[in-house]
Amino acid sequence: MLQVRHAAGTVGTLSVAGRDLRFAYDPVWLDAPHAFPLSPRMPLAEPPYVGEEVLFFFANLLPEGNVLDTLCRLRRLPRGNVFRMLEAFGRECAGAFELVPETEPEAVQGKPRYLAYSRAQLATDLASLRDNVPLLQSHRELRLSLAGAQNKIPVRYAEGQLFLPAQGAPSTHILKPALQPGALFPDSVLNEVVCLRLAKAIGLDAPDVLVLTDPEPVMLIQRYDRVMEDQRIQRLHQLDLCQLTGVLPDQKYEADGGPGFADVFAQIDRHSAMPALDRLKAVDWLLYNYLIGNADAHGKNLSMLYGPDGRMRLAPMYDLLSLAHWPQLSQKMAMAIGGENRPDWVMARHWQNLCGDVGLNLTQLRKRAIDLAGRAHQRLPQVLDDLQDIGSDGFAASFAATLERRTGWLGSRMAVKG
Repeated sequence: MLQVRHAAGTVGTLSVAGRDLRFAYDPVWLDAPHAFPLSPRMPLAEPPYVGEEVLFFFANLLPEGNVLDTLCRLRRLPRGNVFRMLEAFGRECAGAFELVPETEPEAVQGKPRYLAYSRAQLATDLASLRDNVPLLQSHRELRLSLAGAQNKIPVRYAEGQLFLPAQGAPSTHILKPALQPGALFPDSVLNEVVCLRLAKAIGLDAPDVLVLTDPEPVMLIQRYDRVMEDQRIQRLHQLDLCQLTGVLPDQKYEADGGPGFADVFAQIDRHSAMPALDRLKAVDWLLYNYLIGNADAHGKNLSMLYGPDGRMRLAPMYDLLSLAHWPQLSQKMAMAIGGENRPDWVMARHWQNLCGDVGLNLTQLRKRAIDLAGRAHQRLPQVLDDLQDIGSDGFAASFAATLERRTGWLGSRMAVKG
């Protein structure tokens, strides 16, 4: 049995019932004035939840794809057993909760603390990564987890030093190295840093990102689901669109049954404390990903975040990459625009279909798109100049060309006729 914990107390217990997952809220949590549900799909209630709804929430806390396959192989875990995987990885996850084995000795639980993460140790871990050993595997005793298919690890970063969270300590940043193999994904660190910093430079809601160059360039992305209160790091609860719409991680693409843009806007209308503003943020997310050539903007790359007041808002943008820089990858968009998922085939009728599906005005959408593109063109040179130490003329030219080409498509193909 796993205890699901929050800073304010024990939320409930996760267990196995036959072949299903079972979650029961703790009676004390149900009576607490500060209590909130794991998900709107599992409202606060006394009877336990069993089956799919529990799986939809908890499976989406785990790593995905090759990272998860490798971790399971190295730790001899059954690939389909979500409970066993959470038992192994669930201490420091995305969002607000820790998953702690009920049988874990108090001495192991201990007081939250941080372990120094030297640059020499980081160098060793990065070398192991090139041998297909995930970063999370290199520190298996810490039971760290982050959702997603990329290699990354939660850390605390303070006064220029890196630390690994232990015994339930919260992290402050996500450390992301270059994609492997590097020969297939050149400039991946520069790519994501440019996309994040350009988004922030043009006024979009994106987290701060630093670049460490010792021993090699890696990203440090500040966690938006961690805030400092009374000199303590507090966890905030978040739900990605797969959790909100009730699909598994391997269904994150719309073509595989995952959420599309209609689902995104429907969830905002249903759950956001400020739906009008969050609809505009979702529009910007859609347009910006199209402009930068990010075909991988799927249901797990958009989340809603519970604020300290307990109300939900659309979370900042994250996992922004220009996949157009790597033409060997599929350029089909994770979410189709008006029924078309090939970016170079999106025409006026598709934009009009999108507007009809989600309740937007095409004239206003085009105006916002052109304004967004104009700001991106204006700020890109400075963003690239600030990163010249890890820069690549090849990436800079590729990214600028993608931005120019996509701006032209938006200008000509969103024109209102008649």
